[in-house]
Amino acid sequence: FPALSCPPHSHYELCGSPCQPTCHTPSVPSSCPASPCSEGCFCDTGYILSGSDCVPESECGCEYLGRYYQKDTEFYPSCRERCRCGANGTVTCQEAFCGAHEECRVEDGVLGCHPTGYGRLVVSGDPHYVTFDGRTFNVPGSCTYILARVCEPARRLVNFTVLVEHEAGSHGDPVLMKRVVVSIHGYTVTMERGQRWEVDLERYILPLVTEDKNLRIGQEGNNIILHTAAGVRILYNTATFLLVTVPDVYRGQLCGLGGDYDGDPSDDFRLPSGALAGTTQEFVTSWKVPEKNRACSDGCDDSTCGRCDVANKEMYGRNGSCGIIRDVEGPFRECHPRVSPVEYFTHCVHDICAARGDHAALCHALQAYAAACQAAGAMVRAWRTKDFC
Repeated sequence: FPALSCPPHSHYELCGSPCQPTCHTPSVPSSCPASPCSEGCFCDTGYILSGSDCVPESECGCEYLGRYYQKDTEFYPSCRERCRCGANGTVTCQEAFCGAHEECRVEDGVLGCHPTGYGRLVVSGDPHYVTFDGRTFNVPGSCTYILARVCEPARRLVNFTVLVEHEAGSHGDPVLMKRVVVSIHGYTVTMERGQRWEVDLERYILPLVTEDKNLRIGQEGNNIILHTAAGVRILYNTATFLLVTVPDVYRGQLCGLGGDYDGDPSDDFRLPSGALAGTTQEFVTSWKVPEKNRACSDGCDDSTCGRCDVANKEMYGRNGSCGIIRDVEGPFRECHPRVSPVEYFTHCVHDICAARGDHAALCHALQAYAAACQAAGAMVRAWRTKDFC
């Protein structure tokens, strides 16, 4: 078996000391037993444990009111006080108040200023879009588009951009997402269907935490999840479902295919100039990213896209097909209260019609709803079998 992959400044040992020096107890106690030893990652010579990281002793953090904090981190002992752990274990504190769209509460076990809420942007299937404000539309083109970016920079607001590249299927098959590129905190993260993740053109095995702790990338089932220090979160199943979650501090500050997140879906179709688009196609085309080495197509518009006749709608809506999504006794039944099955069912029927009944389109649609349910924390029962998807 291969050895464990250890974090920076540490190494693997099959039988290491059970007592590692830490910033809290830098000297190993003389009473430390020689056995039993333990297998795992141990700090290199000259480094000691600070939380879960190996650091030089000079980079140790601070103890404050009985709790340990890593160096250069900010923390809130109370809702009115913000402190920072500095060099040599010194803690400096000042009076603090939460900003707009923030409130002081405990989140993930940490007291501090946290968002009052979050906006959700969804791309699924043969790409169906739901903006941050809930407006729905389809993007049949095979180009690269600006999905979301900060267009109204503000103090304390971390800039970010999310691009999505579509890929046209062969012989009229549905368009699918091929690549998602996220730029934030000075990093560029690339997620591509069938490829390993890239951060600044380097490929990594997950999970990954950047050295400055601004990015954390992990995997849950088929879903790759990017967490950022700014609170922006990306979930991508590398095929048919993409979820972009942003904290309320970004309200009214965004633009792109995901809209401006101001609570009003009627003004989501804004062009880069700020004017409202006259049609969906004009809006979508305006957010295309110019590409030198790749030809792309805008696809069909609302008047020329294939439509599903009544007989096919009925056939594809049965429980052996898209009807699985809304079946009250089906594998997704516990998810219905959390993620409405209505739109996903409609999208499923649309996609299978466009694919002329192709079974892969059904599997992609079901996979998209399963990912949405998992992202919402809902129970999803087994829906795949050796003969089905």
